[in-house]
Formats: sequence, C-alpha cells, structure tokens
Amino acid sequence: MIKRSITFIIGWILIAMGFIGFVLPIFPGFIPFTIGIVMVSRSSSTARCYLNKLKTIFPRQYEKFRKIRVKLFGDK
Repeated sequence: MIKRSITFIIGWILIAMGFIGFVLPIFPGFIPFTIGIVMVSRSSSTARCYLNKLKTIFPRQYEKFRKIRVKLFGDK
C-alpha cells in the first residue's frame, strides 16, 4: 500500500515535470511525462483506461509504453 502511494506520488511529480518541459524549450518534457504516466497507471484505473484507449488508437506507441512498464516494474 505504501509502495503504491509512493509510486503514485512520484508519477504525478514526473507528469508535472513533463508539463513544465513541454512549456520550457530547454527541458525535454516527453521522457518524464511518459515515465510518470506509466507509474500512475499502476495505481489509477483512469490512467489505465487511457492507456488501453491508446492501445486501440496508436498500437505502436502503446507497445513503447508497455516496454517501459516492463523495464520499470517487471509486469507483463
């Protein structure tokens, strides 16, 4: 339970850093945003739902998210 909460909080921090990176030209925002979404999807059913929609609309990008998730957490 504590590990999920910490993962959720760190994920949202990374998502916020990603948004800042999208606005500022000196900081790449895609990488922290992507990792943050993957981390939040482990705890949030809403984020998981959006990733499942991504699977149907953009299957190649979903596969990249899945590979990142497997590397970070060892899930299938």
